[in-house]
Amino acid sequence: MKITILVENNTRTDKYLLAEPALSLFIETENKKILFDTGYSDVFIKNAKTLDINLNQITDIVLSHGHDDHTGGLRFFNPQNKNIILTAHPRIFDKKFDTDGTSYGCPITQKELENRFTLNLTHDIYKISENLYFLGEIENNTSDDIDDSALVYIFEKGLFIITGCSHSGIKNIIEYAKKITGINKIHGIIGGMHLITYSNEELKNLSKYFKSEQIEYIAPCHCCDLKSKILLSKDSEIQEICTGDIISLN
Repeated sequence: MKITILVENNTRTDKYLLAEPALSLFIETENKKILFDTGYSDVFIKNAKTLDINLNQITDIVLSHGHDDHTGGLRFFNPQNKNIILTAHPRIFDKKFDTDGTSYGCPITQKELENRFTLNLTHDIYKISENLYFLGEIENNTSDDIDDSALVYIFEKGLFIITGCSHSGIKNIIEYAKKITGINKIHGIIGGMHLITYSNEELKNLSKYFKSEQIEYIAPCHCCDLKSKILLSKDSEIQEICTGDIISLN
């Protein structure tokens, strides 16, 4: 599997790519080309062009959840291929408002998406390819974002988990992935983990959990601040991820 970071909060010097506080990944595996989230805007399209990625070859879109920093780019994406399967939790269209009344939910309607893609809205686990699964509704999610989900990839080194924001809890996601696959070895995790909301004590507990799981590759990005990465790095090696980076799993 190969993962290209189309959009992340940060970029690298001299790469000439755009960044925004959002997330979008391009995943290639087993004859599938998958767009995982679309960021806020058309930045993922511009970066794909710079990276020589043809988005018209996409076979699937997966939305981690309905927030606009993961779904906003859909407004700008109307591909030639009308057979793309779009997989997400059925509640991605729930209305979301900030305390000041600002909407941060999905800015595009279900009807609009039905006109562009083949919608696969499911609470259940969905097999995207031979070894890649959409986890559906995560167990023990106590947040308001019941639609928050993730991907899990199975390969010889164990499980590799791909998250959007982990509103359902990164530990919950890991434990659910282990439960549904029957595999306890977590090789790696990449994506948003919403650690900006964690207290120091919660971060220390998570760091101990990661260490106990002996996770070899940990790449918190998007909604994870510097403090959380520093605290996690006391027990595990933490990877820096920026727009344009490529992760290859062999």
